Amino acid sequence: MAEVLVGRDDELERIAEVVSRAAGSAGGALVLRGPAGMGKSALLRAGGDLARERRMRVLSVTGVQAEGRLPFAALRHLMEPLHRKMRAGEPHTAQGPAGEPHTAGLSALELLSSAGSEQPVCLIVDDAQWIDRQSWEALSFLGRRVEDEPLCLLVAVRDGDEAKDRLAGAGLAEVPVGPLPDGAAESLLDRVAADLSPALRRVVLTEAGGNPLGLIELSASAGRLDPTGVPAALPLTARLEQTYSTVVAGLPAPTRELVLMAAVDDSDQLDEVLAAATASLDTLQPALAAGLLTTDGVTVRFRHPLIRSAVQQTATVAERLATHAALARVLPPDDDRHAWHSAAATVGTDEKLSRRMAELAARAGRGGAHDTAIAAWQRAAELTGDLHSRVDRLMWAGMEAMKRGDRKRIEGLVRAIGGYELDESQQVRLLWMREAVLGEGWSGGTRHARLVGVVERIIEQGDDELALDALMMWAMRNWWEPPPPDRRAGIAALAERLRVPAGDTRLIRVLALNAPLERAATVVDRLAEKMQSPPSHPDRLFELAEAATAVGDHPSAALLLTDSIAGARFNGNFSAVLFGLKAQAWVAAHTGEVRLAVVAGEEAQRLALEFGDFVGAISAQLCVGLAEALRGNTAAAIANADEAERQLHSGGRHPFRSVLTAVRGVAMLAAGKPVDAFEHLRRIFDPQDEAFHPYVRLSELAHLAEAARLAERLPELAPIVAECRILAASAPLPVLTVNLRYATALLAADPEQTLRDALKSDLASWPFERARIQLALGEELRRQRRPADARPILRAAWQTLTALGVTPWAERTRRELRATGETVNRAEDRTGRLTAQELQIAQLAARGLSNQEIARQLYVSPRTVSTHLYRIFPKVGVRSRAGLAEALRSE
Repeated sequence: MAEVLVGRDDELERIAEVVSRAAGSAGGALVLRGPAGMGKSALLRAGGDLARERRMRVLSVTGVQAEGRLPFAALRHLMEPLHRKMRAGEPHTAQGPAGEPHTAGLSALELLSSAGSEQPVCLIVDDAQWIDRQSWEALSFLGRRVEDEPLCLLVAVRDGDEAKDRLAGAGLAEVPVGPLPDGAAESLLDRVAADLSPALRRVVLTEAGGNPLGLIELSASAGRLDPTGVPAALPLTARLEQTYSTVVAGLPAPTRELVLMAAVDDSDQLDEVLAAATASLDTLQPALAAGLLTTDGVTVRFRHPLIRSAVQQTATVAERLATHAALARVLPPDDDRHAWHSAAATVGTDEKLSRRMAELAARAGRGGAHDTAIAAWQRAAELTGDLHSRVDRLMWAGMEAMKRGDRKRIEGLVRAIGGYELDESQQVRLLWMREAVLGEGWSGGTRHARLVGVVERIIEQGDDELALDALMMWAMRNWWEPPPPDRRAGIAALAERLRVPAGDTRLIRVLALNAPLERAATVVDRLAEKMQSPPSHPDRLFELAEAATAVGDHPSAALLLTDSIAGARFNGNFSAVLFGLKAQAWVAAHTGEVRLAVVAGEEAQRLALEFGDFVGAISAQLCVGLAEALRGNTAAAIANADEAERQLHSGGRHPFRSVLTAVRGVAMLAAGKPVDAFEHLRRIFDPQDEAFHPYVRLSELAHLAEAARLAERLPELAPIVAECRILAASAPLPVLTVNLRYATALLAADPEQTLRDALKSDLASWPFERARIQLALGEELRRQRRPADARPILRAAWQTLTALGVTPWAERTRRELRATGETVNRAEDRTGRLTAQELQIAQLAARGLSNQEIARQLYVSPRTVSTHLYRIFPKVGVRSRAGLAEALRSE
């Protein structure tokens, strides 16, 4: 089929570039995307040939529709040659596909990186629209991390809704493969059918429309084309399938049965197909001679996916049922494939098989194979005659669809469930699914009222765990879009009715996020108790961290998040790592830990985009923007804010506008424009402004107060501080308490004494705010012409602000010190030239972690870590890990 490559010079050039780079240890990934028959498979074969010429190891897999329900089937097939070598005695730590797709992708990357040190590797995936989603996500994860590896990934995918959905979040380079230009189409036809009559030639060119497969196949069957008639109004793929169906129909009956067996089987093993059909290899010969199938004696494959499709479409229902039953008979009874084929062969109900499919679904769901779980739950529902069990299994399918974020499928399941007679418990669960997941009728106060109603009914049913789940699901949204005070109190009261221990981390989180003002004292006290002996499970740690963040207990949140993220990384729980990093970036940005905020924020943004969490990506980007503002990188801060704003929903009030405004305000404050800073920041405190937020404002009070002082707008600050003091009397949120000390001191008649009193409080866990107070006190003392008193206070502030990396504040302090007569040189930030990921690797290396350990934490290969360190050392001006550790300690 090399002729298909006529007119494909541009595509071949892109493939050659990727392969050549991988052969030189600078890998890449490329997706060939286009309709069926455009020659994508031939281009992949050409890529494989080029890789072999460069002495690369080539591993390949082709997607099969039936395998889409088997988790990691494609990845397992692709990696099997390397796993065979491992089993033969090659040492390596990587394991086969398991767990979450990202965990499997990382394991595959480690194995491929190790293999690549001996021989570069080229991975080829054809018909990727049909591989199972877990393998797709694992391979996409891998493909985004091969730029420093002797590894390339070449993928072909057929255009369609499934491909569009997958490619949207893949982040891989794409090359469209479209119809051949007229000249190339004529040249190809000359090569494959030079003796066609002019009339048939015109028909073939018209019918094919530049599709290479169409040109080849239609020219081969040109005798059946009518050169004088009007072509039937069929798409090309349908015309080709019709052509293949005609060829299949001409086969002997036993061969047709065997070909159907191969089409329905979700394995390409020849012995399995022959056993199921109770046939010999001789029976297969007519199909091989007709060019429908190919075999190497071990596997049997269709020459083109359209042939498989044609075979399945021409089979009767009875033939397909019999084929599934035959395959089930030859498979081990405990094999999941046995269950699938048995289910496909069953007409009507089968309670035993229904329970088995339910068990399979539950197992798949626990392993993160949500698509498989959904399909299995639905089939389990179809196989049971008990209507109550059927509804329950459809609801479980809906829960898995929720995890996938598959709104369309949830809508279909909700409609299906609504058609049954439901008991009261099921009615409540359906109501919850409709409202909590689909958001039907939920907006503003209506949403909050409905939430209360749903939870009340669930509690009445005695299902406290389900009620807690409902409150947990909406907790974060209710923090960002708070209900009115009476509703907040009502939600908190509902939570406190639940029969769960007061120290349950889920309950603490629900109270903190749903009613941070009303239950501030309760949450702060329970957090303090938990911090004495925090839980060990990463999920429980994260729940507490979210609660601490919600009530502004940033020091506790920082400690909890460090352990939570470390545990989630160790367990390979990527979604937990993502949530933890978003929270860590927020806390770090609001406590002046700017390096951590940038590192965590940028990693969170990358992972969020990989997970399709676009709101999460915006949140992380805004945290990076706030950190850049604090570092004095005004242009970067504003750019992040502007980009985030473009991504937000247009029009109306959006809760993130408060953070957008904070980024711009802090950027102006750091740039020495306090008037602009004050105008921006006070919007967050104005209930009539679209940037207002009742909770976000509490973290920005100190910035607002500083801007007011520098802009000489303290009279306008006074009523805001008065309101916050009233709030603090009933809601002792730590961030509000700390910020109020500073803001109150600036308004005091005797600021010196008030600032000194503020410094007597315990601010060890609030270094930025302590240094800010010290800076204000030092400035006050210098204005009073007391330089000797000012110097030690300013020196302490300068040391802290320099260590934090909040350069504008450090520079202000340095200028104040010079004004007192003390010369302090500017501190050189030796890490300033590092990217966020380089800084992260440098910090981990300085802590003594090996390349392997760093790689596992950051979801890259050890080779990538080594490459980054090679770039980091000269940037920091060191030659070894010991030197790097010393350089970072000095920072």
